[in-house]
Amino acid sequence: MKKKKIIVSVIALVIIIPVLIVLIAGNQGFMDMYRTYSEDKKRTAQISAAREEIDSLKNEIQKLQTDTAHIEKIAREKLGMARKGETIIKFVEEKK
Repeated sequence: MKKKKIIVSVIALVIIIPVLIVLIAGNQGFMDMYRTYSEDKKRTAQISAAREEIDSLKNEIQKLQTDTAHIEKIAREKLGMARKGETIIKFVEEKK
């Protein structure tokens, strides 16, 4: 009777252990599913950030096409331009 229990236990282990290994580490196992889930979350965040950047760029394009005050601000800040009669004064910090 004890010998039969041991044989059944060994057979069960021989069957269960490979099945568990396949479920956990196999090609479609839990680890692969988790890795895929993590990659999906990362890609979703990247897509969201890209969409936000696209919306921001579309807004900037709209302003550059229609808003003269915005164009003037860009010209003054980024290009250092000024109107006739204006003098540009730049402050430079001393290096220590």
